[in-house]
Amino acid sequence: MLTELLVQRFVSGSARTTDPAVRRRYGALEGWTSVVINLVVFVIKLVPGLAIGSIALLADAFHSLGDVASSLVIIWGFRAAAKPSDRKHPFGHGRVESIAALVIAVLLLVAAVEFGKLSVQRSLSQRGVEASWTLLVVLALSLVLKEWLSRFALALGRRIGSTALVADYWHHRSDVLATGVVIAALALDRYGFDWIDGAAGLVVAGFLAWAGINLVREAADPLIGEAPPVELLGRIRATAGGVLGVERVHDVIVHRYGELIVTSLHVEVPAALDIMRGHEIAEEVEGAITTELGGWATVHVDPVDRDHPLYHELEGFITQEVRRVEGASVHDLRVVGREAPCFVIFELAASEEPRAEQIVQLRQAVMARFPAVAKVVVNLEPRYVF
Repeated sequence: MLTELLVQRFVSGSARTTDPAVRRRYGALEGWTSVVINLVVFVIKLVPGLAIGSIALLADAFHSLGDVASSLVIIWGFRAAAKPSDRKHPFGHGRVESIAALVIAVLLLVAAVEFGKLSVQRSLSQRGVEASWTLLVVLALSLVLKEWLSRFALALGRRIGSTALVADYWHHRSDVLATGVVIAALALDRYGFDWIDGAAGLVVAGFLAWAGINLVREAADPLIGEAPPVELLGRIRATAGGVLGVERVHDVIVHRYGELIVTSLHVEVPAALDIMRGHEIAEEVEGAITTELGGWATVHVDPVDRDHPLYHELEGFITQEVRRVEGASVHDLRVVGREAPCFVIFELAASEEPRAEQIVQLRQAVMARFPAVAKVVVNLEPRYVF
């Protein structure tokens, strides 16, 4: 309920989640909300942490301060990502969101190392601390506040599909877990467990490291170039396949720059179509995908002669033969020449690259089964083609 009220109040056009300006408002809302709450929580933890000399509580306080820094990174990241394209960055700045998430991850890992060192020193000294029940209640209230903030970040992150906001969720959630550990440690310390403060500090450091490592993985994938989601590929194929004249869709390549999606694909059309109609179909597919996904689409037309006397028999035989190759499928099958000798050309996609001898065996099997075929050309598709 509160999340919806904040979105309605501060995010105009909230339903347009792919609009860079709207995404920037979502990022600003989560970021500034986080800054305010975490500054309050930082003070709540810092003052008593200094007063009683608890390394675990001080570590937790600076963990919350780190959340302030990460939220400022979030605000900067969304503002930068919303900038339009320019000469140096023709695809825009959408991947800055992933860079922001990576910065947050590095901050978490640095904090984990530093507080891990301090916690080991405290464990070796075995110096206890004394926390009042009032302090424990106040810390419990701060924990409730941070739990709401973590869920707030996750809700917004899922709504707009933002890795950076989901990263901030993990940052807040690790703080919630860390505070829970600190509260338990301070309560046990009241009963003579002098070593527990240092041990709790190590657990907090572990939470930080765990969250940081996970965020590095999530933030790095879009920057390296990850495979497109199955749902996105399905939308592209369904949109292209819905255009009149398109018989099959294959060789889909997707580049993502934040919310900008650049797509290329092949569509199979009847070979009997004239070149102008084939061009019109390509433009219709490009327009349909651009309307569906935004961004830009480029379409290559593959004319396929399914009326060739050998086509369907060849297709069935080759499809059966390629099952020997793990995760393999056949695309763009062409038969050149209606009389012997004729040539067969097709594309082979496989989850694992086939061995050279498998390709040779496949060619030989086709020519042995079809004496009219004098040559078989097998083109292997790269991994980035779907």
